[in-house]
Amino acid sequence: MQLRLIVLNGAQAGRQCQFDSQWVGQWLLLGRSRESALPLTEAPMVSVRHAVLRVEDDGFYLLDQQSTNGTYVNNQLVQRVKLRHDDLIQLGTGGPQLQVLLETPALPVRYDTNVDVLMNPAPPASLPSSLPPPPQPPPRLQTFGLYQPETDAGKLPRSLGLAFAACCGLGLGFMMLVLTLASLGWFTTLLASVVAFVPAMIYLSAFLWLDRYDPEPWGTLAFAFGWGALFSILVSGIVNTLFGAAALNVVDTNAADTLTGVLSAPVIEEATKGLGVLLIWLLFRKDFDSVVDGIVYAGVVALGFAAMENVDYYGRSFNEEGWAGLFSVFILRGVLSPFSHVLFTCMTGIGCGFARESHQAGIRWIAPVVGLLGAMFLHALWNLLASFSSGTFFFGYLVLQIPLFLMFLMAFYYLVRREGRILNDALAFEVQRGLLTQDQLNTLVSLFGRTRWVMAGAGNSERVNARRQFLRTASKLGLCHWHVSRAVSAQSQTASFPLIPRLQAELIALRERI
Repeated sequence: MQLRLIVLNGAQAGRQCQFDSQWVGQWLLLGRSRESALPLTEAPMVSVRHAVLRVEDDGFYLLDQQSTNGTYVNNQLVQRVKLRHDDLIQLGTGGPQLQVLLETPALPVRYDTNVDVLMNPAPPASLPSSLPPPPQPPPRLQTFGLYQPETDAGKLPRSLGLAFAACCGLGLGFMMLVLTLASLGWFTTLLASVVAFVPAMIYLSAFLWLDRYDPEPWGTLAFAFGWGALFSILVSGIVNTLFGAAALNVVDTNAADTLTGVLSAPVIEEATKGLGVLLIWLLFRKDFDSVVDGIVYAGVVALGFAAMENVDYYGRSFNEEGWAGLFSVFILRGVLSPFSHVLFTCMTGIGCGFARESHQAGIRWIAPVVGLLGAMFLHALWNLLASFSSGTFFFGYLVLQIPLFLMFLMAFYYLVRREGRILNDALAFEVQRGLLTQDQLNTLVSLFGRTRWVMAGAGNSERVNARRQFLRTASKLGLCHWHVSRAVSAQSQTASFPLIPRLQAELIALRERI
């Protein structure tokens, strides 16, 4: 079944577009926007993104996109309606009218100069060798805030604000270096930094490997790591020191240390680390669009914090007990419990990720708070176990901390696979129209298959780079389809609309090089 829209009045009278019913989940935009299926630029009563035509399992639906002057079907104001043959759509009071025709084509549809938009499948050979670049979206385009691959290039835009942030980061880094050198000395600082940061980079690479489908930009990851290693560690150190000093006025040294570890450290450390995750959510919205992203950014913040904290622990142990002391502390913190801070802060990341994906106002406010409280609780529980005897600590470590971490890994893996399923469903349309092969899609959504396919081109650097870019572009395209579908369902907007043709054109160009 096909749906054909015909403009009945106005400057665009006679223009048409067609839509095929087999493309479930696909959409056409109607409005004054230049990426609209029928750009009604001469009709001021029509909104830029007025309405969306969408294929669902049981037919074609028209969804109003919070237009200023409303969408009418057969003179009835509608928000969402299933279209029938010979319905009359009107965009705004007194606006353009479009007739709906539902047809069963007798012959396969081909490109025709009298039809503006066709969504029917075509074999790979019939795809154009190149596509013209789509027009740029309006400068004040409101986005749904999910995914904007147009700006996801791994580089931060230059601005006075970012320059100021960079200067603050350099200042904090210099301050931390001076304080560490004054406390530990040159040789110990260098030794402890190597022992602390080299494993942190290994753990970081594991996060980046799992974040396969939508890799985060290096600039945003650097911000996250620097926030944990500089701001969080400095503020937490000051507050914990002041709290410990105040506790000494009430209790003895051992009790003061326990109170600091159980009360002050979990609250201030998780609050400052969580603030970094929240800032990325607010300031780098284009790079933060799922629960997986929340886990990745929270984990990177926590790794920065843990690495810098370990510099102090390793350095003091080496100065006090020599190599034996450094080795024992490294085994405890670098081997047995390198995941502790990551596990804690990722609770906040999961909360922010749920808030990022949800359309419900209650979840968007509650989820980050619940995640932060969970992070503080787990941190306090860990520090409480550490305050007991070694036997009690290792018992709690085996029966509580290890199972919790394994559950976290399983949840993380499930969420990564979920992204793969999203891409598989979103790109099935591109397989049917011939832009991708089924084998390419299977490779794209396979964690290990992606790596094997890229490495199979070893010896030809151009092919390896082309394959990496092909996977990256195909992932962007799938996420754009998904975000558009979500935006349509929520009657909202997304910057992914005009980017889909551009990404399709990039894939066409890359197919010859892979």
